[in-house]
Amino acid sequence: MVNSRRAFLRTAGAGLAAGSSVLLTACGGSGAKKLVAGSESVEVRESDVSVMNGVLDLEHTAIAAYTAGIPLLGGRALAAGTRFLAQELAHATALQGLIMGAGGKPNLPRASYDLGNPRGQADVLSMLSTIEGSLVEAYLDAIPKLSPGWLRAEAAGILANEGQHIAVLRAARGEPPVPSAFVTASE
Repeated sequence: MVNSRRAFLRTAGAGLAAGSSVLLTACGGSGAKKLVAGSESVEVRESDVSVMNGVLDLEHTAIAAYTAGIPLLGGRALAAGTRFLAQELAHATALQGLIMGAGGKPNLPRASYDLGNPRGQADVLSMLSTIEGSLVEAYLDAIPKLSPGWLRAEAAGILANEGQHIAVLRAARGEPPVPSAFVTASE
């Protein structure tokens, strides 16, 4: 059963990545761009690009936090942090592709980020949990603002992964990994 779930998740993840890369071209006017996604041409509003850039900014923050924090982690937390960094990089790459496909310009990472001064694993896990919570809140806010359904689905897929990150980080901190039935990022 576990192997079939893992295979399913790998396949679903590959499908999500492929869906993001299928965005071939942008054209059109009047404040909306047309993206070709598969065989459909759908409009993406300028506001969609702005919303995606907003979450991309937070993804850049998460990438900086994982990059800075990983050297202070050990054991399972180190393995999880390394995996999560790769996933945050994949999220940022997918968002950049969507933004460029819509004719927008993706926001670049800032030169530096104020991440505090974590001194050990507990501080890093706390910092990462806070940033992941901010990502969950941002995606929860962004999803209803995105116009095409497939774009909302892309964001929801990333949201689910961010929720997984929070659960693992909570467990690493000795907290209940899933404290409630709904993802709110307020726990």
